[in-house]
Amino acid sequence: MKVKYNELFAQDIVTMTRLHMIYVSFKIARNLYSTANVKDPNIKPVLNLLCRIFALRQLQIEPAACFDTGYFGAGSNDLMNESLKSLLIELRPHMIPLVEIRLGNFDINFLSAIGNEYGDIYENQLENAINSRLNNEARPEYWETLMKPIYKCAKL
Repeated sequence: MKVKYNELFAQDIVTMTRLHMIYVSFKIARNLYSTANVKDPNIKPVLNLLCRIFALRQLQIEPAACFDTGYFGAGSNDLMNESLKSLLIELRPHMIPLVEIRLGNFDINFLSAIGNEYGDIYENQLENAINSRLNNEARPEYWETLMKPIYKCAKL
């Protein structure tokens, strides 16, 4: 059994494990957003679009199994490419809101340097830096002994 697992089928086991993890991640994400209570009904279609793009991209990365089993025929690769292009065009208007999303109860905020409709990019960045939780915490005990001497020697 050790020879089978470690020598004969090792690469196949690694490949199947990786593909299985991608599939499980996709299913978990899809189940989470489809069963979640979301206040805004416009969010679920965008999440569905992202899942479709992810699935198509994964099929493009590793299509061999689908071609080998005959599930994909001639011309399938072109269809996948055209479908992905179409989905990316559909995703384009949602890119900035996705980048600058604030995740509900979590203390996670993905802010871009794009700014908002008023163009106050630097004001937003300064406000976010000032309000960052990194500025509210005390310096660690090694700051004075290890970090401060490095900053004094640095030529900025």
